[in-house]
Amino acid sequence: MALLKAQEIVNVSKTAKVSIIMPAYNVENEILETVNMIKKAMEMIAEDYEIIVVDDGSKDSTGQKLKALRDEHLKIINHPTNLGKGAAIKTGVKYATGEYTILLDADRDIDAKNIKQYIEALKEYDIVVASKRHPNSTYQAPTVRKMLSIAYNTLVKMLLGIKIGDTQTGFKAFKTKHLKTIMKVIVVKRYSWDAEALAVANMIKLKIAEAPVYIKQEKLFKFNDVLRMLMEVLGIAYRLRVIRWYQKNIEKENPHYKLILKI
Repeated sequence: MALLKAQEIVNVSKTAKVSIIMPAYNVENEILETVNMIKKAMEMIAEDYEIIVVDDGSKDSTGQKLKALRDEHLKIINHPTNLGKGAAIKTGVKYATGEYTILLDADRDIDAKNIKQYIEALKEYDIVVASKRHPNSTYQAPTVRKMLSIAYNTLVKMLLGIKIGDTQTGFKAFKTKHLKTIMKVIVVKRYSWDAEALAVANMIKLKIAEAPVYIKQEKLFKFNDVLRMLMEVLGIAYRLRVIRWYQKNIEKENPHYKLILKI
């Protein structure tokens, strides 16, 4: 697994179209600032870009604030009810038209100031993931959350065979053609969709790099959320290793991957 250095790649050519997908749920206090932050960053990076915000059934004023925005680069998609982060991203990917796609949480926990590094790295890699455990990352969170994160990642490595230091940080970049194929076989609708997507990417031998991230998390996980994530990972492992569900369905979606799976 490759590790990108801090600001290793900075000369981003303004060519390829970039799609930014942001799942949003009850982020009325953060959504406008997050969208504006991304707009400002993308104006200096890409000649053509789109910001796709999927309002995942928010119960606060997130939807109303999004409606008030008027921008040719912005697409707003609404889920009538809350379906989960994985489901929101799956919806957003259907509308992505860029050569590259960035997935970014809308809650402002993550500072995407090095977004151009992720985009430029996609010229060499298929996927670039933000890693809290990258040596150049800045990560602030309660000790309990950090411990749970390490335990979860250890479990993911053992059960799914993913050799990545961090699967869960909400900042990732993909070549869109691969992301669309992966999302067609994603089952998890909520927390562990990242692990599922990266397990499929690992299975079809995509090139993955880990990049620095600047993240501050203050919320703690609820017990039910931790239990749900455990059950989701066990389900992914069952589909991957026991019944080989992903292998069979990837081949149906894109015959090109049939050869890769047999290498």
